[in-house]
Amino acid sequence: MSKPITREEFAAVSVKTYEVLSGAAAPAFKGTNTFRDTSDAEVLKAYNLGITQGVSNTAFEPNTLINREQAATMLTRVYKKFALSGWTPNTDASYDSQFKSMFTRPTPFADDDKISDWAKDSVYFMNAKGLIMGIGNNMFAPKATTKSEEITGYAQATREQALLIAARMVKKMK
Repeated sequence: MSKPITREEFAAVSVKTYEVLSGAAAPAFKGTNTFRDTSDAEVLKAYNLGITQGVSNTAFEPNTLINREQAATMLTRVYKKFALSGWTPNTDASYDSQFKSMFTRPTPFADDDKISDWAKDSVYFMNAKGLIMGIGNNMFAPKATTKSEEITGYAQATREQALLIAARMVKKMK
């Protein structure tokens, strides 16, 4: 459980979280799978729900380890899909003010400049809701930004963390 979690594994955790929150099974993917590197049913369900995207139109990179800002983003999308009727990644911008009214943005982390712009709202939403905390010293550790950080596993989410965050999310948001 202390090993890092892959994108594929985290997609499965995200789908299960959505299913528990919504009380319904995630619909199976119907359509043409454009990913050349996975046909995993849970990944395709997560993609179908708008919880995850590929790294390109044809690649998902299922075995790539997920980092903390990616985890925050995927779980925020789970919440949006559950809480905002009609939400999809394509309609996300039209839900922006409604989403931002659901939380008060906390004080920025000391490493805010390292959080990708596309992940900031998700990181701060998850933090404001008490779902994903910092690592201490007001640091979030969104992603590895140096080779040394990559080698040491800095900012990688673990399997244990993924399950704890998902359970906390269900408990607090259902």
